[in-house]
Amino acid sequence: METLDDNTMGSVLEQTTLEKVRLGCVPEHFSSPVYQAVANELFGQHGLDVEIISCPGGTGEMVNMLNTGQLDVAIALTEGLVASLVNTDAQFRLIGTYVSTPLTWSIATSPNGSHASTPRESPGPEAWKGLQNCKIGISRFGSGSHIIPYVMADELGWLEEEKEPFSFVPLKNIHGLVEGVRDGTVDAFLWERIMTKPFYDSGTLHHLSNITPPWPAFLLAATPKALAATQALRGMLDAITTQSQAFFQGRETGSSIKYVADRFKLPEEDVKTWFASVEYPRNSRELSRKVILDCVRVLKKAGVIADRKRDVKLEDLVDERVAILRD
Repeated sequence: METLDDNTMGSVLEQTTLEKVRLGCVPEHFSSPVYQAVANELFGQHGLDVEIISCPGGTGEMVNMLNTGQLDVAIALTEGLVASLVNTDAQFRLIGTYVSTPLTWSIATSPNGSHASTPRESPGPEAWKGLQNCKIGISRFGSGSHIIPYVMADELGWLEEEKEPFSFVPLKNIHGLVEGVRDGTVDAFLWERIMTKPFYDSGTLHHLSNITPPWPAFLLAATPKALAATQALRGMLDAITTQSQAFFQGRETGSSIKYVADRFKLPEEDVKTWFASVEYPRNSRELSRKVILDCVRVLKKAGVIADRKRDVKLEDLVDERVAILRD
């Protein structure tokens, strides 16, 4: 991966403030703190006008929008950001951690298909074996729904030179994926467990199993334009930290549970289950060296990072003017 163009960085380094920020995120429960931070005018306290850009296409969509200058900052999946930074000349850098716990991916199949006889949420990797060579629905290439199946395939020993373990069909978002399974366009797809659960409970989909990669679910990334305004960007992450902690504490009073249930139309019991498994960092500017390098190692092994021999340096992935690297 090449470093950011010197002329690009030089032209923006003269900027000292970042007033308007386009922040991309998935319109799901994890994003609640940033919606609340806007509503509570926390970003305004740092002189920022933050516009949340809804990205239902997930990490693949946000990576493209960062690279084409349609977003300034994004909250996206760890594996998607890291893979893009290593595999391409990505026009962004990592600046912090948004959710410090891993994401549980559920594997959705048809309730009338060949996997329907497998008990709901059967443990992997045994339950995954029937998925080899099947058609997997994804939101888009480079998204978590595209990358995590390779991690699953690696655990099962399915990765072979010049032979794909699955075929992939891009279907844009959760609604397209659900319809893809229902009409037989695809055999399965992977998506966050709680957001998919209503489709399982209604019988629309069959919940085959789960897979949880060993790294934090979401990181924050920023473009050269945003990175040029270092102080403003630090202030933005401080505001996210403040609201994330308030949101997490609100689970005790029930206010955050009600907020998520009402905004995302989820049963309160499911929201309580989610809260029991999630944590937000005490400082959103912190990044773990070990986490990033472990992610690189796993993605190399799974073939998601094409050049397995490449020496990946943290300075090519992280901007330490904003991020605080920890061991």
